Amino acid sequence: QLVDRRGAVTEGELSVFLDGVHHLAAQLAGVATPPDAGELLAHASALDEFCASVDVQLGINIAASGGEAFAGTKLRGLAEAAGMTLADDGRFHARDDDANTLYTLGNLGVELFDTDSLRSLATHGVTLTLDVPNVAQGARVYDRMVAAARQFAQGLGGVLVDAQHAPLTDAMIAGIRGKIEEIQTQMAARQIAAGSIRARRLFS
Repeated sequence: QLVDRRGAVTEGELSVFLDGVHHLAAQLAGVATPPDAGELLAHASALDEFCASVDVQLGINIAASGGEAFAGTKLRGLAEAAGMTLADDGRFHARDDDANTLYTLGNLGVELFDTDSLRSLATHGVTLTLDVPNVAQGARVYDRMVAAARQFAQGLGGVLVDAQHAPLTDAMIAGIRGKIEEIQTQMAARQIAAGSIRARRLFS
């Protein structure tokens, strides 16, 4: 594991690992011939740089309009009706048949969602988020997320907005979809298929 979202493996971490490999080999009366540490560190640095360039989470915000806040109870009902489940991270998750997260629904405010707080929660915005490297067929999943966002906006009486709270237009939505396809094509070219076990290890 040369890279994850914390960065590339350090020289010290790699040294401890290689020392452990040699020690284990000696205990088994064997010989370990690991790759050169300098080459591993250089590879880790290059891999980390690439991963950072494609590590993108894209969101769609749903903002309350007319000063009317979204009631937590209604929000929960809509999320559950959409097949989403509340997880320990304080967000609702839409999952595939293998229980992998496709996208999440979270609060735009500081308070996380939980079963108790949703009974009294009132929020002025929520966001649907897609973790691009960790989702297979990202453009299709994004289409599904956009459809869900529109349903939430209709059910809550909200509007779709970008990070600057400007209305989210069809052209902007299409541009985001294209960016997802571009990123996942770049990943595939590096033999890191989006949503694969390899991708989930690198982007965790």
